[in-house]
Amino acid sequence: MTKNLKFYFIFLFLLSCGYTPVYQINKNSNIKIDIINFSGDKNISREIIRGLENFRKNDAKNVLDLDLSALKQESIVTKDKKGNATSYKLVLTVNTYLTNKINNKNYEKKFTKETTFNSKNNKFELDQLKINLEKNMITQILQDINIFLGLIGNDL
Repeated sequence: MTKNLKFYFIFLFLLSCGYTPVYQINKNSNIKIDIINFSGDKNISREIIRGLENFRKNDAKNVLDLDLSALKQESIVTKDKKGNATSYKLVLTVNTYLTNKINNKNYEKKFTKETTFNSKNNKFELDQLKINLEKNMITQILQDINIFLGLIGNDL
């Protein structure tokens, strides 16, 4: 009985603590992204643009133009005696160029994430692993971009 009571109080405490996610996009942000241009890897750029939709729908007075340049590099790190790849390195780089339409102030930031992973015997599993790693890295870069935009919003 006391064990259930402890869980009840812990649950009650967690519900009323005012938790908000750290990487949540602020709906009341004072930044609006008007025009987004992208170059490089289209899949990465499209995922980032989808993640920034809340900034496009925002009605803020500080309007920014965003230029994205995305690059994906995959390389072989190690090979076995037969020459088959045993581990790979995946690097995602996103360059952002922001221009404030009001005062023509420019902001530039480069976001890079990299990971290494071992090869799989099954090519389908290897392709699925690459896709999952790429999605996770895009999510991490998107979180970094959101933090950067929050800093810019505080600066304006």
